[in-house]
Amino acid sequence: MSAIIETVKQDWDVKIYNQKKECPYLVIDNWYTQDELSAVWHELNMYLTQPKKEQATDKDVPVALDKGKPLSNAFRFHMWDFYTDKGATVSPILRNTYKQRCKEFHDIVLETMPLHHHNFINTNNDATFIGYYDKDHYYKPHHDSVQFTCLIWMYKEPKKFFGGNTRLVPINATIECIPNRMLFFPSYIQHEVTALKANKDIPHGYGRFGITHFYNWESKP
Repeated sequence: MSAIIETVKQDWDVKIYNQKKECPYLVIDNWYTQDELSAVWHELNMYLTQPKKEQATDKDVPVALDKGKPLSNAFRFHMWDFYTDKGATVSPILRNTYKQRCKEFHDIVLETMPLHHHNFINTNNDATFIGYYDKDHYYKPHHDSVQFTCLIWMYKEPKKFFGGNTRLVPINATIECIPNRMLFFPSYIQHEVTALKANKDIPHGYGRFGITHFYNWESKP
């Protein structure tokens, strides 16, 4: 369905998947407005200039493990390690989390996953990181140790790779990696990122970007 969201002044293409109540998920295309998209790309390009990038296989990088071994080998940038609360207001990616807090988005979540909606609107803590997948990068099946996971995908045109899609394991549903697409689901659902493939090396910056927002509730004094 097409939902014109006045709060964010754009036309969201909303796809609701709730046939399996234990595994509901939400897909929204055209997530960012064109102005927001341009600003987000400036931020992503800034991260590409960093001389050293953390990788999921690096020691002490938070990532899902299996018998002590990381389940992913992608690059990542944990934004809250670098921004103060005030500094976060200059980040287009962090500024745009207002979308997940607007009433219109909450109403769509209520329609998609009514049994989970109350838990989501009561979350009071979030964490954001940028994942960058180059050739042969992947994230094997895992669960996120939070309440809700929100993924937004970006890549530069022309597309230089194939694969890199997200699969929800319990229902074997594959959500194609399409730029400016958002996927939202309860974090207990096991999921994976299929291996990114290319017929030759991918030029730096032409891989798959994944903006991940985690939502949780924590007791605060």
